[in-house]
Order: sequence, then C-alpha cells, then structure tokens
Amino acid sequence: MKALGFLLLLTAFVRAETTPMNQALPEEKEITITCQLIAVTNPQDIPVFNTAKDSEAAKGTYHYTLWLPKGYHADPQRRWPCLFIASAIGNAKMGKMAPWLKANGYIAVMLVESKNGPWEPIVGNFLAAHDDVVRRVRIQEGLKFATGMSGGARACSVFVQIRPGFSGLILQGAGGAFDSKGNYHVAGLKRNTSLCVAMTMGETDNNKGEVARVKTALGSMKFLPLMFNGGHTWAPQETFEQAIAWIEHNVYDEGPVNSALRPIYFQRFKAQVEKLPSVTDPLERYRTANNLLKLAQNRNLNTDPAVAPILTGLQAEIAKLRTNPKVANEIMAEMTRRR
Repeated sequence: MKALGFLLLLTAFVRAETTPMNQALPEEKEITITCQLIAVTNPQDIPVFNTAKDSEAAKGTYHYTLWLPKGYHADPQRRWPCLFIASAIGNAKMGKMAPWLKANGYIAVMLVESKNGPWEPIVGNFLAAHDDVVRRVRIQEGLKFATGMSGGARACSVFVQIRPGFSGLILQGAGGAFDSKGNYHVAGLKRNTSLCVAMTMGETDNNKGEVARVKTALGSMKFLPLMFNGGHTWAPQETFEQAIAWIEHNVYDEGPVNSALRPIYFQRFKAQVEKLPSVTDPLERYRTANNLLKLAQNRNLNTDPAVAPILTGLQAEIAKLRTNPKVANEIMAEMTRRR
C-alpha cells in the first residue's frame, strides 16, 4: 500500500510539473511549455548514448518555447509543418529565421535546456518536447524539420535520427555529433531516405572542413552546402531562406508522393497561384506558371475539380507568354542547351 501511495504521489507531482494539455495556446505569441521525460524508449537507437545510465540521466523536467502561426485555430482539422530549433547556449530562438517562419505558417519548437555539454539533457529535452508537442498541437507527420547552430546543429543531427517524420535538416556552422568516446555520428542519417540535408557555413568558420566530411558521409542523399560571408554564426536570413526553400522544393515538389500530405500539397499550390498576379516579369511569370503545372501533375492535384479550372487558366497564360520576346528567346536558348 505504501508503494502504491508513493506512486500516486509521484504521478500527481509529475502532472503538476507539466503544462496541462488544455492550456490555452495563443497564435503568434511565444509560450513556454513544461514537459516531462519519464522513460527513454529504444535507447539503443540513440547514437550518442553509450551506456544504460545515459537513458536514466536523460529523464526529468524540461521546457520548450512554442510558437503557433497565424490562422492555426481557424481550421481544427488542418495540420502544420514544424521546425525544431536548438542552440549551443540553450534557450533557442527563431532569430533571423523568424520573418520567414511567421510568413510561411510554421509551428516553431525552441528547446530551452538543450545546450553544449553532456548529451543526456540535450537528448532528454528533445524527446520530452517532441513527444509533448505532437500530442499538444496539430503537427503534420512527415513535415518535421530541425535546425541548430554549432552544438545545436550537432544536436539536431541526432534528433532527426531518433524520432520519425523528419524530412529536412539544416545544419548551421557544424556537422554531425560526437559522442563521449569521440565517435562521429552522421552515417545514421542515411536510414531516413526521404531526409534532405542543407548545411550553412561561414567562409571564415573554423568548422568549414566539415562540409566536405558531411557530404562524403551522406553519399547519394540530397545535400545542399551554402557558404556565406561570415564566421561561426547563425546563417543570414537570406541564406536560411535559400536552405529551407530548397528543402521544401524537394519535399513538396520533387519527393515521393505522400497521400497524407495531399492537403499540404493543395495549400502550397493555392498559395503559389495567389502569388502569381504579383509576378510582373514575363520570364519569371512563365517559369512560375510552368512550375505550378508540374506541381499539380506530380502531386496528382489535376484530378481535383477545384484545381481543373486553375490549370486551364495557367495553360492559357503560358501560351500567351510564349509570344513574349523575352520568353521566346529563353525557350530557344534552353532548346540549344539541351542539344
């Protein structure tokens, strides 16, 4: 009976230390969530853990900062992409990534305790935050992304290996993770064949040599290295946007068709169609219209009754643009390049 009483007391204490699942979550405002890691499942799959004690040490109370995009509460059925962010000094922020994330409807999960140091709290913070947030908010499985700078990048290279549903990883200023024995863990990323990896690196960063090391380790995986004028720091806004745009293109437009993502494909198609009127350059307009046709075909959206009239309009637009001298010259140049 004493053991049962202790267990009930412990359970009540854990619940008191955890943000309630019915906690109101405002849009476009950062809110700190308290969560618990009670047990580590499949510790053998965590590449930086070397002993059974590592799993025990990872348990505990953790926190993450949550950001919900504008419109999250408008449609209770809609699911959203999510970016997990880790920092080498803890208390991760959106930083220079914020304008893009806010404009493109991303949920952001910013880890608090994860920082340079022992692996147990780094992994513990991620596992607790991940397993809490996927129950708390509507994250689209298969559209999870992770990024971090320096030690945060190394941490994220582990995160995407130990939970499913990740399709993008942006390593900033560092590559894979070193465990306590000095082993370098990158090869495990290849188990996720749909994962796209971008890597940003300052021209004067001492870690610049890791770009080639990661590329070699990843082999035939989709990998995009991006250099910028700077040192060991978070990528400039435009470099991050180039990285995430490349990942999105591979996931949404070029990757394997995922029937669960059909609503996301349609949202992306609709958003790009709505932006088309603002594209004034005829050549850019021609390319955008063609890309929309390709997206509809690749994702089987052309069978949707709501999409059919849009495609008819795009085809008419393309035919008209072909008569523009600038577009016609580019078409001829492209045909010459292919010969």
